Amino acid sequence: MGAGARIEVLEESDGLKLRVVRSVASADMTGMAGMVKAPARGVPRQLEDFDPASLLTRSRRGKP
Repeated sequence: MGAGARIEVLEESDGLKLRVVRSVASADMTGMAGMVKAPARGVPRQLEDFDPASLLTRSRRGKP
């Protein structure tokens, strides 16, 4: 069972039972590289451009 699988939760006298209803096959992501192209918006940014503290503060204020 992996991410995206559907499960059924059954309540039984001795506890809960989980049953996989529909499992999801894993996919090799390297074969999907380049399938989706997004238009460039502005200047490319680097990981160093992000300040984790300011992102955390914004999320606490409810801002995107």
